[in-house]
Amino acid sequence: MINESNSTVPCEKYIGANFHVTVVDSRILEGILTVIDPFGNLLLSNVYETSIDKFDKTKLHVRELGLVSVPRETIVNIKVDSRTYSNIFGKS
Repeated sequence: MINESNSTVPCEKYIGANFHVTVVDSRILEGILTVIDPFGNLLLSNVYETSIDKFDKTKLHVRELGLVSVPRETIVNIKVDSRTYSNIFGKS
């Protein structure tokens, strides 16, 4: 795995990218990055939420949400798909 932590990439390069955002309550939001506001909050479109089923902890629950605003302070982890990674860093 390549560590790109020393690379600076303008936020605009990620607009339109497929994001996988993990938030503080362990939900995963998968959608297309539409906007990053000046405070670091994200706006994702075509979002699907994956969470642990409340009644059976061994099952996952997936639902379609549509357009979602993700507050910066709730974000734990962000991943991009391999195509976006290749386009930005020129690597696979």
